[in-house]
Amino acid sequence: MDQSSDSPVSGGRRVLSLAKDGKILCQMTVRAIVLSVLAIVCCEMLTASTPEYAVKAAYLYNFAKFTEWPNIEPPGSLTVCIYGKDPFGGFLDEAVRGKQAHGLPVLIRRLRSGDESLDGCQILFVSSSARIESILSLLQGRSILTVGESIGFSERGGMIGLVMDHGGVRFDINLAAVAAARLQVSSRLIEIGRVVGPKK
Repeated sequence: MDQSSDSPVSGGRRVLSLAKDGKILCQMTVRAIVLSVLAIVCCEMLTASTPEYAVKAAYLYNFAKFTEWPNIEPPGSLTVCIYGKDPFGGFLDEAVRGKQAHGLPVLIRRLRSGDESLDGCQILFVSSSARIESILSLLQGRSILTVGESIGFSERGGMIGLVMDHGGVRFDINLAAVAAARLQVSSRLIEIGRVVGPKK
């Protein structure tokens, strides 16, 4: 009996094995499945050969989908702002083209380092070229999700840090910083990310 099947999640063949009690076991863990789902852009699976910033762009879009902002004044769009040098090239524009999050179109806005006009930003990606402490100090008390890729970004007060690990991309979450900004992130993100700092 052929116990392998095509997997729309893994993008290839999913290997199944038969346990002693006769139950079929899948070698792909729940964690890997959720990570795979979060890495989908335009319904296409990101593979190991996908460029680093295509993967990071996919995560950034999914952070928008799995974060809740306080309902103060409903915006007309969900805007991802990039502060400092843009490392994405066209990958981020491609990741959000025609997409929505929470029923709102997702827009990209690029800011120069030193530009403090952060009104209208729901997510702020802080480039590694920017001074982290200075930009984070401007955001005290504001409900803006901060994402960065600098070493120790989350430990230094950022909310989500994208980290390269053994050739792949994972992320850290600072829940205390998220709570201070009156944001809520999905438990699904917390489960697959690495929580840093106090948990609440």
